[in-house]
Amino acid sequence: MTSIHPQIITQATDPKDMLGMLWLSYHFGIPLWIKPYVISQIGKSRRTLTEGHYTQEIYPARTRLGNDVVAHLTFYLKNEIPSLEFLTRLFDKMDGRLIQEWVNAEPTGRYARRVAFLYEWLIDERLEIPSDIGGGYVDVLDGDKVVVTNTPIKDSRWRVNNNIAGTKDFAPMVVKTPMLLSAIDFDINEHLAQLRQEFDEDLLVRASVWITLRESRASFTIEGEGGQESRIERFARVMAEQIGQGEIVLSGERLAALQQEIIGKSLSIKHFRLRQSPVFVGESNYRHAKEIVHYIAPPCQEVPSKLEGLNAFFESTKGQSALIRSAVIAFGFVYIHPLADGNGRIHRFLMNDVLRRDRQTDDPVIFAHL
Repeated sequence: MTSIHPQIITQATDPKDMLGMLWLSYHFGIPLWIKPYVISQIGKSRRTLTEGHYTQEIYPARTRLGNDVVAHLTFYLKNEIPSLEFLTRLFDKMDGRLIQEWVNAEPTGRYARRVAFLYEWLIDERLEIPSDIGGGYVDVLDGDKVVVTNTPIKDSRWRVNNNIAGTKDFAPMVVKTPMLLSAIDFDINEHLAQLRQEFDEDLLVRASVWITLRESRASFTIEGEGGQESRIERFARVMAEQIGQGEIVLSGERLAALQQEIIGKSLSIKHFRLRQSPVFVGESNYRHAKEIVHYIAPPCQEVPSKLEGLNAFFESTKGQSALIRSAVIAFGFVYIHPLADGNGRIHRFLMNDVLRRDRQTDDPVIFAHL
């Protein structure tokens, strides 16, 4: 494999040489907000170029697909890594009659049926089922490329296995890059056993207490509340006592209860519950007297349904890599930012909570952010 040139070579690509997602993006005027893991285009000969996690596939001229939307959609599902976010924007721009004509012409076609299902699932637009729909059940997503559910839900309308880990409101897409595959194979228990052989239990307990307090202090510092020892100790106690206990904290009631335990009395919060207003993550630039916004969280009206999607990922991937599951749940939580205060602390709690539930750690082991 050769390295991709550091510049964005796709910007200079002739549209007639684009394939799959790249062509669909150009043809329908859909900007690629998230860098695709795989892009494809026509070149002199078949080559694969790599740069970190990203791959550029070069195909010979005979692969050119012209202006055929169906051909490019098929190529996208077959050879690249579909993005539900991109497909949602694509389907919003496409005329649904094109997909209807495609599935009418190929009622047993695996790609036509997958696209028809995704079209309905993502944008809530219904298509007509061809009278001669047929063919064996096929997976909606390729489990060799992305993390999918353990047990797919059979969709009899389009004869597909819905193996999307999540809901249409929130479905984390975890791409199986080489680095991710190495994380899947990482055995936490094995490494903890090695630590226990090298150090005695008393030392590990003392280290765990220190790490718990350090993790608590770091979380408060990030949220601008450093130096408040009583609150730091409160969070450390919750981390030590509640990780892995009861139901996972992804519902409004459970979150409100945990938020109150972690924060305690607060002048800034009168009600412990899911947030009822917009929120952003940023910092103040006093030199220029302005606020620097790093991230704007989803609207508060979407929070409950997105938490349901995150919980669906948790439930439907049980038994898979605990490292991946803990990272997705923790990051997904802080991405949704469901609370007015305490999101950072609870995201740190959740990372350890999932590892404990998946039997990768036991008391008193706590993992800290480094």
